[in-house]
Amino acid sequence: MSPDMLSQRHHEILMALIRFYIGKGEPVGSKTLVERCRLSVSPATVRNVLASLEEDGYLSHPHTSAGRIPTEKAYRYYVDDLVGNRFSDRPYANSVRTALRGFSGGVEELLKWTSRILSDMSRYAGVVLPPKRVNSLFEKVTFVRINRESVLTVLVSVSGVTRNKLIHTGEDLPQAALDSMSNYLNRRFSGMSLEEMHRRVDEDLGKDIESFDLWVKSALELGRRMFDGPEHHEVYVEGGVRFLDMPEFMADLKSMRGVFRLFEEKRTLAELLDQTIKAQDMMVLIGSEAGISEMKGMSLVVSTYGWRTGPMGAVGVMGPTRMDYNQIIPLVRSTAEAVSESISDKDQVQEVNF
Repeated sequence: MSPDMLSQRHHEILMALIRFYIGKGEPVGSKTLVERCRLSVSPATVRNVLASLEEDGYLSHPHTSAGRIPTEKAYRYYVDDLVGNRFSDRPYANSVRTALRGFSGGVEELLKWTSRILSDMSRYAGVVLPPKRVNSLFEKVTFVRINRESVLTVLVSVSGVTRNKLIHTGEDLPQAALDSMSNYLNRRFSGMSLEEMHRRVDEDLGKDIESFDLWVKSALELGRRMFDGPEHHEVYVEGGVRFLDMPEFMADLKSMRGVFRLFEEKRTLAELLDQTIKAQDMMVLIGSEAGISEMKGMSLVVSTYGWRTGPMGAVGVMGPTRMDYNQIIPLVRSTAEAVSESISDKDQVQEVNF
């Protein structure tokens, strides 16, 4: 029986069981459903429907209990039904905007604070992927002479995100020459994505360098070196310790270790969140849908934030598969919108070394 073909009775009983299990975290029996969820059918009818749903892969039956619990397939059906019905984000939008209102720090501090807000409001783990170099548009660069052989590069994106890097030049470049170099790069590359700028700098350096003025060649070389080194896989995580209080993880040390390995290593989590940026939409990944073993028993609700140039990063909530999606989906969506509004203020500046 496909999700689209569930009868009204099967649908109502499955949804009642999922809601009850999300709230209690205990296997649910037919008698409990009839008594607690006020179903207008007999326990015998409910038993037959539960058996049918289990056969179709929506429920599993723990050996130590007479009750049943939802499977990933059931949660996917539940989430798709929620999203299809569309619910109001307004209560969460107001709360998040109030929490972010008046924040006076830069973008980096704002995003770290956002992960804490998500954790506090969801009671799960809040995760935030900061802007990546590839997702930013170049506005300008400034070169600052530090000493005889060192130059500080200050790279500013259109959204106001700033990245600094100290470069060892091996030669003494006067500030006037550095100003000319930065002016050239600003005229040549302003408005391009940083990814495109990086590619164009490499292309220019591959041309007949004898045709360039010496200072232009030096400007391009400084521009190239701004991008040296790998992109950092930074993710802000708040509330990971909450998993220690969740019974499904306390009873499964292997799953618990997987959760904290995911939070500590960051790279896998960053790649997972980056999928949302590529999709440019909200995503709900349930357990094995994420394609990584550490997500067993977990779900991730994530949405992109950005500026008028497009998605820059992602915000989300990670919790057990029995998280309250009815609360978490609008919370994450509202948070993404509030963060987008906050970083659209050009006064918000993030400093990240790379």
